Amino acid sequence: MRGGTAYFAEQPLQPPTYIFPLVSGAYYTTENTSYFQTLMYEPLYWFGDKGRPSVDYRLSIGNPPVYSEHDRVVTVTLKHYLWSNGQPVTSRDVLFWINLLKADRSAWASYVPGGFPDNVTSATAPNPTTVRLRLNASYNPTWYTYNELSQITPLPLAWDRTSLSGPVPPAGTTALPDATPAGARAVYDFLDAQAKSLSTYATSPIWSIVDGPWRLASLTADGTATFVPNARFSGPNRPRLARFVELPFTSAEAEFSLLRAGPSTGGPGTSGQQISVGYVPDDDLPQSAALRSQGYRLTDWFPFQFDYIEPNFNNPSVGPVFDQLYFRQAFQHLIDQKGWIRAYYHGLGVPTYSPVPALPANPYSDSRAASNPYPFSIADARAILAQHGWKVVAGGLSTCERPGTAAHQCGRGIPPGKALSLNLLYPSGLSYTDDSMVDLQSAAREVGIEISLKEVTPTTIAATILSCSPHQPSCSWQLGQYGSGWLFSPDHYPTGEEIFQTGALGNVANYSSPAIDRLIRATTTAPAALSHAALNAYADTVRLELPDFWQPSPGTAVSLQANLHGFSPNAYGFVNPEEWYFTRG
Repeated sequence: MRGGTAYFAEQPLQPPTYIFPLVSGAYYTTENTSYFQTLMYEPLYWFGDKGRPSVDYRLSIGNPPVYSEHDRVVTVTLKHYLWSNGQPVTSRDVLFWINLLKADRSAWASYVPGGFPDNVTSATAPNPTTVRLRLNASYNPTWYTYNELSQITPLPLAWDRTSLSGPVPPAGTTALPDATPAGARAVYDFLDAQAKSLSTYATSPIWSIVDGPWRLASLTADGTATFVPNARFSGPNRPRLARFVELPFTSAEAEFSLLRAGPSTGGPGTSGQQISVGYVPDDDLPQSAALRSQGYRLTDWFPFQFDYIEPNFNNPSVGPVFDQLYFRQAFQHLIDQKGWIRAYYHGLGVPTYSPVPALPANPYSDSRAASNPYPFSIADARAILAQHGWKVVAGGLSTCERPGTAAHQCGRGIPPGKALSLNLLYPSGLSYTDDSMVDLQSAAREVGIEISLKEVTPTTIAATILSCSPHQPSCSWQLGQYGSGWLFSPDHYPTGEEIFQTGALGNVANYSSPAIDRLIRATTTAPAALSHAALNAYADTVRLELPDFWQPSPGTAVSLQANLHGFSPNAYGFVNPEEWYFTRG
């Protein structure tokens, strides 16, 4: 049946806030990238073949890339896609995105020094349907496709301008502003400024030009986003729904209250804002049977990710403490992953022991990914601290009584009498996060670590937990938790260059290890026959090195109204409402 409106529940306090698909760290959220931008602006390659962590060429603008000259040249040919203004999606649109990124690498949250576009010596468009990239070295083709080409989103040349009042570039124009670094920077600045004016999104002559299956009809101040089909969508799976609406919520409890009000009937003429695709908060999982009796189907969704607590290695007060591997080991022993899953996640979670997660099932992890090297043990944490020069005061405040750099001392940069007092930011709106952070605080107190908890909005978290230098006021944060994991998107191959490599913009913890950098580089350059061994070497080292603190990764119990069909959990967190449809009854 065609028609009807599907209502999709946004995560608590996470409305869409940025539309331009070249996003900085301050706006790098799943809501902006996976639930908003990709509906309108198709990436070059679509990832998440149903529940599998792999590329889906059927839904991609680009055909499978061809590697040549010992994997130093990549050739991509484009399928026939159209922009909503009638212009074709061409190789020049791909170069437009690359030119904007090259002009201001700091504008892209996924930028890694030496990575894309630094590893491209030339990007050319020999014809309207072909892009050719010449690289500065031979790279692992799987890695390059999954983590570099995956970043690209073709942009319409109608955006290649520096003001709303200026002329729209006519079709076939070759002398465009982005062709020079200064011009590309000016274009980026213009588009970034437009993207910060949320109230103009639906009426903008910029954002209304789309190549995806949807266009934005409205975005309210509270974050309600309404989409209608793009009549000129030329890809597969043209939308069958009449509208797709994303609903904002102040808390998981507020979402569940509307969920309990009952599903809509779907179909043409449906009114109201009942939830078609929502989620069951962990605390409410015992009510699953009641939801089923109301006409919902439930399915579990485990994205391809790992979850973690971020330490700030550059914090001037506690950074030297975090630098000590023994301290990170002791702190990891305080995280009761299996206990949290039982008590706070109601069983809907998976433990994290490695940067290459064991679950959901994937071809990348090895056997060690499912083995915990630092099981929950307050006794082990206490012993480790005592062995390294700390006077451990259970229920009080442990202090350094043996300063110095010997094996039995506190370590470099830790003065005598230094107290183990930390602050930890975490997001509001999620009950399992509230409970698990309080449990961590309680366990830490048993070994004399004082943790001051501060609950803030997810927006504040994203704007605060950023890379910094020790002298900057912005480096005052010490520990941070996002309430969500590191989702492998757009770095779909689970290597660590975007989060753990020295200098990466996603490395907000400011972690730096030459040994880890070498292991990461090996995963990106290994030939196909050695790529799995290189990935295992990286993962098996990082899981023990603890550049962050592993915690359970929550799953989501997705609620689907009974007559909505076509939904399939995506391994990388994307949604495909163009595949959804209602049946009668």
